[in-house]
Amino acid sequence: MRIHFQNASIPTRAANRLKYRLSLKESQARQVTSEVFGYRDWTDLHSELGSTAASALDEGCDSATLSERRAYQASQLAASSVDLHGASADDFVQWWQPSAAHPHEEDARPAETPFAGSKEDLSFQEALSTLAHAVHHPVGHFEQALVTGIRRTENETSLSLAEAITDELLSGNRNREPEVARHLLEALASRGLPRSILNLSTSLALGDGGPKDEKRAAGLLAQLADSASTPDDLKRIAKSRLGTAQAHGNPQPAS
Repeated sequence: MRIHFQNASIPTRAANRLKYRLSLKESQARQVTSEVFGYRDWTDLHSELGSTAASALDEGCDSATLSERRAYQASQLAASSVDLHGASADDFVQWWQPSAAHPHEEDARPAETPFAGSKEDLSFQEALSTLAHAVHHPVGHFEQALVTGIRRTENETSLSLAEAITDELLSGNRNREPEVARHLLEALASRGLPRSILNLSTSLALGDGGPKDEKRAAGLLAQLADSASTPDDLKRIAKSRLGTAQAHGNPQPAS
């Protein structure tokens, strides 16, 4: 069952949604997407763009045609052997809706048993991807998705990327958004990331992006100084600042 397209916008969007949902390599996401649409691979799909009248998207299909399409897509997805993190191929395709013009709008009811790669996880990955490729894009537009993702993700790479974006806010490599930076630091510090704990201490001591709280700032420095998991360079900084905090009250951000 081949679905024909006039351009690559729908296939590309579907491949990206699959990639971020399952943390796949782009090449793997494109291969699986191609197969779900009835093609041998991404090159085969692209070679056919515009050569035939476009197939109706899901919203334009009657219920019988849509059911048949979804069953085929689920069978192709299952045959790909990609790890769906516990979801059935049928349930995953119901979420993915690769051939829909407006995914998620067809059935707005929340899943009773959400699988790994929830809507929040997808929003987090999409926010990270957008910000990684657009340094001038306001981080605040994605604050909720980032904070939620930071607090719940088990993907260390994603967590590191979120911390790097926050570091750029603090260093001036992105447009200054102090309140957003403070909120991200709070989330990152809650995950026990030493550099973010150190930078949160600085923000609290300076009152940057939120209320000033020198007592809590000193407490975070003491936490870093006493922790065996704190890298040696950050531990030295924390001890130095802790020793002079009461006298100066003005620690500097970690580099």
